Formats: sequence, C-alpha cells, structure tokens
Amino acid sequence: MSNLTAVIVGATGGIGQAIANTLGKKGINLVLAGRNEGMLKEMQAKLAKSYPGIKLNCLCCDISKPESRQHFIQALAVLNTPINYYINNAGINDFALFSDQQDAMIERMMMVNVAYPLELIQQVIPLMSAVNPSQIINIGSTFGSIGYPGYVSYCASKFALRGATEALAREYCTTVIKFRYFSPRATSTAMNSPAVIQMNQQLGVKMDSPELVADELYHFLQSDQQSYQVGYPEKIFVKINQLLPHIVSGSIEKNIYTIQHYAQLCNEK
Repeated sequence: MSNLTAVIVGATGGIGQAIANTLGKKGINLVLAGRNEGMLKEMQAKLAKSYPGIKLNCLCCDISKPESRQHFIQALAVLNTPINYYINNAGINDFALFSDQQDAMIERMMMVNVAYPLELIQQVIPLMSAVNPSQIINIGSTFGSIGYPGYVSYCASKFALRGATEALAREYCTTVIKFRYFSPRATSTAMNSPAVIQMNQQLGVKMDSPELVADELYHFLQSDQQSYQVGYPEKIFVKINQLLPHIVSGSIEKNIYTIQHYAQLCNEK
C-alpha cells in the first residue's frame, strides 16, 4: 500500500465514485468530499470493506456556499496530511438551447464549474505535498475544447476551466505542484437526461462507463502530459478544431436539427 493521498471533490457522482474505487484499488488513501453526507458515509463504508488497508475520510462540502468551502479547507488542514492528488470533479450541466436557458442557470454554471473550484484551489495549494507527486487535476470535458450546440453555457465554463488550468500550470512551473486538465467525453452518468442519451444514440456518439474514465484518469496521473482527452474520434476532433475549426463546424451542422429537437424536448419537461 502507498502513502499517497487523493482528495476527490464531487466524489458522490458517477465519475467521482469510479475514481474513488480505482484509486482505492491502487492503495491510495482517500478524502471524499461532496454535498450529501449520507452518500459519503455509504461510500466510505463500501470502500473500507473493499480496501481495508487505506485511510478514508469524508468531508461535507457544498461548493456553492462560502461557509461550506471554508469549513472544508479547515477540515483538510486539520487532517494534516500532504495532498498528492487534488481532483476537482465538481460541476453541473444543462442541455438546452441558449434562447431557452434561464439567466440564473447561466450564472450558476459559471460559478459552480469555474469560480468556486478556483477559489477552493487557491486555498488548497498550501496543503499540497511538497514532493512529487503533487498534482491538482481539473476534470473537464470534450466541450471544453469544442463548442457544441445546446451546451453554450457548459462549454463556456469548461473552456474557462481549461484555460485557467493551463495558466496555472505555467504560473507554477517552477514549483513541485503540477496543474493538469483531464477531459472525458460523453459518459454514462445521472448527469445526462434521457433526451441526451437518446440524442447520443441517434447521432452514434459513444458514451463511456465511469469505470473506463476512472482507469484513464489513473493512467494520466502516471504520465507527464499537462492535459488529456479521452477517446477516439474525440482526440482527433479536438486537434482538428484547433487547426481547422470549419471542418468540425460542418460535421456538427449536419446534425443541428436533431440536436435542436432534443434540446427542445429537455426544455418542455
């Protein structure tokens, strides 16, 4: 068993639970953070039974509340355990046409997906390990590299998170702390509505299991890459979008009516 410690923010989501299981299997000690105390305790009990050799802690944190963020940082400090991997997996999504999206949701998307995580990261930095590995990993999305209809606000938030991670990696390049961006593609979690699942099926978009994403993340943690995109053809599309965006635009525009149809279905419910 290792002496490494990983903090997972957003641990109770589908990807978060899979990450916790994968890291626990590797003998990495875990600090699980999320809003739902009951789910955290349930996760802790299951992981303790499966991986009795690791240390497990649960900390409640609603990142949308300043006092909860502050209590979380204070509780991390009290643990007095250098953090080797801080994994920011917190976030929300909303599939809707931009014309139908509420102002409150646009603002909430930017705050929960970008501003609040950055405020936490700023306070976590002093708690990071002073020796390798010392990594802060932001979980992003393919839509942080490719703008996609129906996800305008979500894309804006993930583009911002990717940019912030890149800037931090450069700002802290002379320190031991590495800032990294991990980008899953469509994943089978409760975050996706039935309409999104149906749309992806119709468009032939593959959806990964959370377990596959967690395995990819673990391999990423062992690499030297600053960022990583999960899956093909998404890896290729991201590169093409950087160099020849009109090609990706043409591919997406062929499906625009299908995308609009399912986005409207979501708004009607």
